[in-house]
Amino acid sequence: MPPDISQIPDSPGVYLMKDKSDTVIYVGKARSLKKRVRQYFQSQKNQSSKTKILVGHIEDLEYIVTDSEVEALVLEANLIRKHKPRYNIQLKDDKRYPYVKVTINSRFPKIFITRRRLMDGAIYFGPYTNVKAIRKTLDIISQIFQIRRCRKKISGKQVRPCLNYHIRRCLAPCTGGVSEDEYMEHVMDVVKFLKGDVSSLIKQLENKMEKFSAEQEYEVASMVRDQLVALKSLSRQQVSTAGSDDRDVIAAVSGESGVAVQLFYVRDGNMVGRADISLTGGAGVDDTAMPDVLAEFIKQYYQDSPVPPEILVEHEIPDKDLISEWMGQRSGHNVNINVPLRGQKRKLLDMARKNAKMSMELAQLKPKAHEAAKQSLVQLKEALSLDLPPGRIEAFDISNISGTDAVGSMVVFENGMPSKSEYRQFNIKTVEGIDDFAMMKEVVQRRYARLLKEHAAMPDLILIDGGAGQVSAANSSLKELDMDIPLIGLAKKFEHIVTTKKGAGEVIILPRTSMALKLLMQMRDEAHRFAVSAHRRRRAARLTHSKLDGIPGIGALKKRALLGYFGSIDGIMNASVEELTQVEGISVKLAERICVYFKSKGE
Repeated sequence: MPPDISQIPDSPGVYLMKDKSDTVIYVGKARSLKKRVRQYFQSQKNQSSKTKILVGHIEDLEYIVTDSEVEALVLEANLIRKHKPRYNIQLKDDKRYPYVKVTINSRFPKIFITRRRLMDGAIYFGPYTNVKAIRKTLDIISQIFQIRRCRKKISGKQVRPCLNYHIRRCLAPCTGGVSEDEYMEHVMDVVKFLKGDVSSLIKQLENKMEKFSAEQEYEVASMVRDQLVALKSLSRQQVSTAGSDDRDVIAAVSGESGVAVQLFYVRDGNMVGRADISLTGGAGVDDTAMPDVLAEFIKQYYQDSPVPPEILVEHEIPDKDLISEWMGQRSGHNVNINVPLRGQKRKLLDMARKNAKMSMELAQLKPKAHEAAKQSLVQLKEALSLDLPPGRIEAFDISNISGTDAVGSMVVFENGMPSKSEYRQFNIKTVEGIDDFAMMKEVVQRRYARLLKEHAAMPDLILIDGGAGQVSAANSSLKELDMDIPLIGLAKKFEHIVTTKKGAGEVIILPRTSMALKLLMQMRDEAHRFAVSAHRRRRAARLTHSKLDGIPGIGALKKRALLGYFGSIDGIMNASVEELTQVEGISVKLAERICVYFKSKGE
């Protein structure tokens, strides 16, 4: 039975529709609540199938009157975020991609990564979908421009700078070692760099280097030279646009799993970032409904995000003037929502749509991948005569060169998919020389002895990269621990499955087209990749730091400070006592000890 709507006023406001469990299932706004709500309960002839389903679930209705339609729009977006109604379009999981924030509006600005864009006067770049890549970019920025990344309050009266100053990652404004004007020059260079204006920045640095050289300030000139080298080595992809102003480009594509939105961020004529965002509640909508989807997205996305002067979309959206007015009030400048039909702006929209379509195709492949993994596990259960499909599989491998820096790896697959947060690395402790069997025995023993101690859940299957020897070694560890977990090996030469039956000698041969075999090969290769990566990291660390390890008084922080200051072990070895004492934490006595140490080694 539909709710009583006879008392609803003819005023702007927001309405909340509820089901029989009193759960909010839809939130809408209207210039006239009375007229808009009445439309739901009149003839369903022109209603979409989604609206018909919605109306069938409405048991109660609430409304909130506002002074204007703009207020209703803001309230609607807030209530959608709060209640997450089933039949509204909404940002999926409210997922936020990281931005780079430069606090240009503060004294001695800092640069850091944040997940929220606020109207706080700072400059934001992004969002970026690859967090690892942007962290690396910030590390390079620290090396080149020496902008602080700490969040401490700057008074200029701190006595000693932190380690970042000594490894040339910060200009140390906390100690008053740099003027505000000079520091701000570095900050503006960072802004240019992040905007993609690399060519003019390189020219500017070249002029600086020539100026300092001409004035015989060779040390400063060499620092600028180092900045130039680092800057030129960092390639940055840019997409040129026709204008020099800022705009966001929005395209959306609907599919079975929802709506994929692609945003391009254009700043000062360059595309400086993009974001993939998923929407729920829009699955299967056609092009006729896409204007409503875009309008809902814009209202929710720009609730707490900076608004550019122009937004490009593919369709004329409903309430365009109202939404533009609201965003103008938030941003303090005029906001135009345009639909370009030709030219560079249209090309950008087409490119955004192409990327949105690719994101949707990838999203639709995920359920298929999970289904394929499920079938693979069923096949694996049958091939290995297991009671149930192995939901959790742990795979092991060993990596070493000439018996040095040996490392064991373990990767975990849950329901046929990698669970990378559970990967583990084992530095071999008890085995000397080259003995892969003994190393495998050690790693397996350490892993499951720990699980027993912690009373943790055990895997349904253990996979060993190797043949009968490795399988037998791993199985002996399980026997010593009195554990009975199905264990197999995958010998790479013929891709035969080695089992622990009949003394770890029985072989199961699956056809190369078998989904179960392909899954085992994927896990084995992933364990091998992870082991090799861990081995390389360990070996690199040993080669880099071993010459400093034998010096009393040199710990991890001082190693880092020395290497950051001199750039290499050779630089430290060739340094004088006076030069060594320039590094934070290195006293005259310790500097003399370093020099004596290297002389005694004949280096």
